[in-house]
Amino acid sequence: MKTHVVLFCCVLATVVLADGSADNLTTQIRRVPPPGIAIPSTDRTDLEHSAAVLKNEIESLRATLKTKPVLLSLLPDVEIFYNSVHYPLTCDEFYKTNEPATAKTLLAQGFARAAQLLSGHAPWATNTGLIVRGYQSKIDGSIQPFSLVVPSTYNPNSAHQHRLDLWFHGRGETMTELDFLQASQKSPAEFAPPDTFVLRLYGRYCNANKFAGEIDAFEAMDVVRKNYPIDENRIAVRGFSMGGAACWHFAVHYAGLWAAAAPGAGFAETPDFLKVFQKEILNPAPYEKKLLHWYDATDYALNLFNCPTVAYSGEIDIQKEAADIMAKALAAEGLPLTHIIGPNTAHKYEPEAKKEVARRIDAIVEKCRDPIPKEIRFATYTLRYNQMLWLTVDGLAEHWQRSTTCAQILDPHCVNLTIGTT
Repeated sequence: MKTHVVLFCCVLATVVLADGSADNLTTQIRRVPPPGIAIPSTDRTDLEHSAAVLKNEIESLRATLKTKPVLLSLLPDVEIFYNSVHYPLTCDEFYKTNEPATAKTLLAQGFARAAQLLSGHAPWATNTGLIVRGYQSKIDGSIQPFSLVVPSTYNPNSAHQHRLDLWFHGRGETMTELDFLQASQKSPAEFAPPDTFVLRLYGRYCNANKFAGEIDAFEAMDVVRKNYPIDENRIAVRGFSMGGAACWHFAVHYAGLWAAAAPGAGFAETPDFLKVFQKEILNPAPYEKKLLHWYDATDYALNLFNCPTVAYSGEIDIQKEAADIMAKALAAEGLPLTHIIGPNTAHKYEPEAKKEVARRIDAIVEKCRDPIPKEIRFATYTLRYNQMLWLTVDGLAEHWQRSTTCAQILDPHCVNLTIGTT
């Protein structure tokens, strides 16, 4: 028997805007992110000068640390501060009158970290609390930010392994890297269990961690696992609103990686969500209908057999549709969905229901993920998603047609496979 174990893996729920079908008209499409506000010319001049100086210091550090790979690997932790100011300056993305002051604060943090790296130290890498860090993406070489809640129990000299929660943030059309870094260092995590690292993902703005944002989550998690002692069998995925959609996606497409999943609101598929949320009827062309199988979580509901899931919705939240349709898809597979509902609550966590979600997820994660369970149930439409724990699917009869596998370990030398297509 060949065993495969893959080790892969945001911040604030925000108000969601429904554009409706009118937003599909080329004459009415809104710019996203929206245009920024004008900032005082003195602030712009000061910021442009300081950002240029920091950029020069970063390049100087890159050369100085060339023979010190450990320190050089921490340079993205400085570069995130430069980018957080450079992009708003060049892309017209200041949205609040206090953001120039925020930008100056972030640049000061960048200068401080650069000086510490030059002296051979990186105290933020072992600090506890709310920490912002970065990494260089293998996709395009860009520097991407992420933030961490580092528990007070963390000791860099201890071998103790910690639980890790991934948090996917909600939609915010003005959530620039500047806003993300500022908020991440001031706002506590939505859920911060004891003795737990919380990885809050930027995910390249607001794409529900799809496309490049999906790989970003795994790359950020790899950085965390490299630098901190993480228990690979106590990793959970969580999120709310757009982050709930991201959580549904990661839960079903990578179900074997997580000890638990806790999606809140969000969306789980395309046609019904558009009908309920956008008041828009989707009539996909045949090729579009096939490609909906790429991301629609309902198509992969069977995979939650391998991942305990606790969904949350507000009782009067229109995005309750996501959990309802996932419950329907799971019922078709003979599986139940634990769905906690906040009574008389719209698009937010109801306090008592939130406590119940936390209690259930904590209890599930404490039991740990089983990396080699005796039974796996797996559905996929594409070899892009072809792995579940110790099972790998290397071929499909037809791409974008549903393929299912039930794999059972009968004894140490025998595995029973039942394969089907629909």
